[in-house]
Amino acid sequence: MSGRRLPSLSLLTVCVRRRLLLSLSFSEEWACLLSATLSANSTVRPLSTNTIVCFSSNRSLQTPRTRRVRFCTPPIPPSANRDQFLPLLQREVKRFQENYGRDSFQYGSDGWRVLVHPSADVDGPHFSPAVSSLMNQVHMNEATLSCIRARIDALSTFLIPVLRLPREVLELIFKVGSRMPQDDPILGSSIPRPFPLVVAAVSRQWREIALNTPDLWTNIVIKHPRPFGWIPLCLQRSCGQPIDITIDTRSTPLLNTTAVDQLIARFLPHIQRWRRFALTTSDPATIYAVGGRLANASAPMLRHLQLSLSGSSGNQEVLLHEILQGGADALTSVRFDSLSTPWSAPPLHNLVALDLRWLWHQTRLQYEQFRSVIAASPNIRALILRGTYIHLHAGRAYPPLHIPTLRYLELSGDTVCRMSSLLETPNLQELTLANLDETEFREFVASLPLPTDTSAAASASPSGSATGLGRYPALRNLSLLNASMCTPTRRFTRALPTITHLTVINSATSKFLQLFRKEHAGPDAHGYGYGHSHSHSEGVLSWPHLKKLTLVDDEVDYFLLHGVVRERAALGAPLDRLILNAPFIHDDQLVATLEECVNVDIVKDVDLDH
Repeated sequence: MSGRRLPSLSLLTVCVRRRLLLSLSFSEEWACLLSATLSANSTVRPLSTNTIVCFSSNRSLQTPRTRRVRFCTPPIPPSANRDQFLPLLQREVKRFQENYGRDSFQYGSDGWRVLVHPSADVDGPHFSPAVSSLMNQVHMNEATLSCIRARIDALSTFLIPVLRLPREVLELIFKVGSRMPQDDPILGSSIPRPFPLVVAAVSRQWREIALNTPDLWTNIVIKHPRPFGWIPLCLQRSCGQPIDITIDTRSTPLLNTTAVDQLIARFLPHIQRWRRFALTTSDPATIYAVGGRLANASAPMLRHLQLSLSGSSGNQEVLLHEILQGGADALTSVRFDSLSTPWSAPPLHNLVALDLRWLWHQTRLQYEQFRSVIAASPNIRALILRGTYIHLHAGRAYPPLHIPTLRYLELSGDTVCRMSSLLETPNLQELTLANLDETEFREFVASLPLPTDTSAAASASPSGSATGLGRYPALRNLSLLNASMCTPTRRFTRALPTITHLTVINSATSKFLQLFRKEHAGPDAHGYGYGHSHSHSEGVLSWPHLKKLTLVDDEVDYFLLHGVVRERAALGAPLDRLILNAPFIHDDQLVATLEECVNVDIVKDVDLDH
């Protein structure tokens, strides 16, 4: 090489970026990236700036589309005349550009991204070999460092933020997810997989957490026979923890009486672990089969029992003469739909929550039986009575029933007015009225006594012994579900002055909004008031303590709602939270305007069968 003069090379400008033109596989041997620009006395024309020439030790290139491109040029020996190879190299570069395009070398996930520009000092002075060697070494080191950084950036994309969460946080998230209701398989195109199986299939870390967290396997929901082996897997993975069992046969005919009886036979050896058991079916035979299994059983850890016969044709009902006679000392919550048991016998003692729905002719309670059931649970806090439940004879007077511990009451059906008058609940905080017709609602409003002084309500004792405070002196939450109502009057709001949260679901929402308008703030046409003169009641807002408003209805007038929100804010009684249903939010600008005055939440749907 010392006998002949080698053409000088230009200074290589190496630019390593995130999105550059050329990507060489990181596993390739060192590639020599040279500009084909020769010295001025060379007879070969220099390549243009846009031309890229790659001399690789194995003459191959890995593109980001997982294609390996082979060079069709022979290796160039150092002592060879490069003039004869330059046209061949130019053809190869042109072939790359035509076949793969410039974009095919972009966005490489692992490798070097280099762009070679010919130096501007092609005809300038040349450095000594030692200086050139040092400069080349510096450039090579810089390129290597840039490649390492690019590799680190590429690998960091695999570190998804959710995978960085601590194990304890993921466990809490999974526990909450396992308790969330799943879509009904009758509405979907496929059978939903249980939550633990879903998270176990995401990654190795999630699978390890799912398999080693027993709480994820304690919520056993069965709405379909599949997946097979789901029950034994849950019983094994729950590792002796208390289990919650939910069986719903309404979605598929495959869960018939025989199939459910076999399921109960699998669960019975673990009845000592039962914490919650809920069965919903439309077949009375299924209820009888399960009742026979549980007649003399003992469930010491059972807290909630639900037996629901729903969706059946006609007024079907089930009478179980025995249920859990072996004992259920921890039982505090019971729900029966179209079903009855011996009301005066265990386990209907010391309940905290009692839910009775659609008790027909043979299962319907007499008022004396109902009093006995309430007396057997002196600490009851929640009472739900839906449909038909208690037989009240027309024209007969019944003694009132005092329940000072009751905090939640839900009434529906044709006896709402009479039942609300019979139940003395001075400490009631939540009241729900469901499935009312217009006549029943009007009678209920007329039966409400008006407080004589609103200031007395604030200073009343917790027991509600003060006179003139109305029927519900401690009421905070009022919910109306599927109520066909007449236009509410100011009497309704004055009879319940302590409301802070109002929920209206499919119950003439627009009529309620009219009560909040500024022009309706004075006394109503009938002159009802608190014993004050009209001059003192002028400008008084309906429910001045209202902070949370939930409206789920097809007929919500959102422009009227916007006016109500603005007016209450201007009068010093602003709402803190507004909950609306998603299908009817069609105006983003309107929602944004509402959010200027109140926090707006959107709900997808509302569970009316809570």
